[in-house]
Amino acid sequence: MDEVVLVPVTALGQAEDGKYYINKTKDEIYLIESSCNIVVKDGVFAKFIDKTKNQEVSILGLKDSSIQYYVLNSTSTKRIFDIHGEVNVLEISVANTEESLNINLLEENSIANVENLSVLSKVSSTYTQRIDHKMGQTFSNIKNVGVAMNGSTLVFDTTGKIEKGMAKAKCSQLSRGVVMDNESQITAKPILLIDEYDCFANHGASIGKMSDEDLFYLMSRGLTKKEAFLLILEGIVRPFINAIPKEELRVQMEKEIFERLGE
Repeated sequence: MDEVVLVPVTALGQAEDGKYYINKTKDEIYLIESSCNIVVKDGVFAKFIDKTKNQEVSILGLKDSSIQYYVLNSTSTKRIFDIHGEVNVLEISVANTEESLNINLLEENSIANVENLSVLSKVSSTYTQRIDHKMGQTFSNIKNVGVAMNGSTLVFDTTGKIEKGMAKAKCSQLSRGVVMDNESQITAKPILLIDEYDCFANHGASIGKMSDEDLFYLMSRGLTKKEAFLLILEGIVRPFINAIPKEELRVQMEKEIFERLGE
């Protein structure tokens, strides 16, 4: 997994319509650093790492395509996915940002999974996420995890919409936040817009301070309070870090996260 090659998506060359087309499944990961419009063709599996700042990215995933999309410390970028197959989005950020994500599920059995980790110190961030089920028997899941400290504010504004007639659609949302001091704040705004009876939709949010009982338990085993604090937070952030598909980027992201946690 660590030998993967990063290839700028611009190396594909734009077609006459200004889009970048991915026609074959390859081992490399496409790097996105500026605004672009991408088409992943039928049956193609493609991986992307998005490090854009203040840009706009549009991706069309055609029938039976599978997209693995990593967003690493991007800031204030608007992303639009039109999906006939599957998309999995993993976003990690420690920066001040206003992110926008819109996913449209356009074919039966299309799938969208979104996981977001935000670790903030002395900054404010807002994530606006929306998934629209425009066909029946489509499936979406959003999981947000946030850590806020040193006067930070974090907002997860999450909307799932199942349109009328989109039977058997499933839409789930979950936000989890850990607030480290009285000056910081995490807000979850889970919204479900359901116009169909024959579907499944749920949302949930859990936001609060770190458990004193957990800290005291670890301290009773010989850890300092700071060591106990970092150990608990490591359990939260480690799965996100380990999911990054290139060692160099994992190390860089880990360093930035734990620098924030140590402030």
